[in-house]
Amino acid sequence: MKRYVAFLLAVCMILSVAALAGCGKKVVPVENGNPAPVSGAESAVDSAPASDNAESTEAAVVSTVTLNPTAFTAKAGDYDLSFEPIALGGNTGGAGSHDFCGDYSEGKYYLSDKNAKKVFVYTINGTTADLEKEYDTETGFEKITANHNGDILLSQGIFEAYELLRDGNFDKLPFKHDLECSKKEDFAVLTWVNADPTVIHNGEEGPWVFENINDDEKRVGKLSMVFDCEIVGDDVLIGGTYKDNGEENYRIGIFDYDGNEKVMSAAADPVGYSALYETDKGVISANVSKLYLHSGDLEPVGQIKDLKTEAGFDSADVSTFWVKDFCDDGDGNLLMLVYVKKTDDTTEPLLYKVTGF
Repeated sequence: MKRYVAFLLAVCMILSVAALAGCGKKVVPVENGNPAPVSGAESAVDSAPASDNAESTEAAVVSTVTLNPTAFTAKAGDYDLSFEPIALGGNTGGAGSHDFCGDYSEGKYYLSDKNAKKVFVYTINGTTADLEKEYDTETGFEKITANHNGDILLSQGIFEAYELLRDGNFDKLPFKHDLECSKKEDFAVLTWVNADPTVIHNGEEGPWVFENINDDEKRVGKLSMVFDCEIVGDDVLIGGTYKDNGEENYRIGIFDYDGNEKVMSAAADPVGYSALYETDKGVISANVSKLYLHSGDLEPVGQIKDLKTEAGFDSADVSTFWVKDFCDDGDGNLLMLVYVKKTDDTTEPLLYKVTGF
């Protein structure tokens, strides 16, 4: 039943013209008992020109709340994690429910502001990220992924995906749903809530091993809903719900490219997975401001109950501290993108370098 309730919430929120933020993750991480809102569906276009300047072409919305992120450490089980903020240049965020997603490729960090319909390109130098390029688009994106050639692909749920071309235009692709690419070889997975995942080989889309995931009678495999999908090396990580022997539970599964199950976590308490990634020590996952560490066998090895408090934002000025994305910076460090919503109804992305796991 919880799967159907989640799906109905997703559909209602996506169709809402004034829908709130929800970049990249499949609807239902919940904070304080309330479903986290998602952005409204946008109309797709064939291409969108790039801005020639590194400065925003829109007037900045002045927030009455100034964020001053500082470095902090937090213990999770036997692990001491360090979080170092990386200052993002440019005018990101603003009034309303802006939402963000990001990925790293070939020395650049790509950040999408879905509601503002912008894509920013940064070069990270120590604790600062210098804005190199800003693209204005005619649609918002909820997931960014880089492929094995360093190409940047952007997707938007139930609508078509796009490629950010080298000339700054956005080329529409013949694929729908959220696209996650392998950085190792020509392989990608398309997922969206309880639609059947598909794979892309050599530019051609085809079925994967999971079929009829929304049908208890016809389902092939255990997967029944996808919250997040990430490809790291040879592994496809899917955080979602899995149904086995009549019971449906939240779990993380790791699969090879052929869809063979490598390992599956035990049933988990989180209501969703807002971010997910694999390191050489295991798997890190997040549900809004909660952080979970898992061994390579997906055994729980630590957690941080409230990153918002640990980061020093446990105040009346910040209402939401939501982990949206993890990625590797190319040097083995983990980058963590956070969506912060302030009480003056403005939002801001924060980027941290995470070490210790």
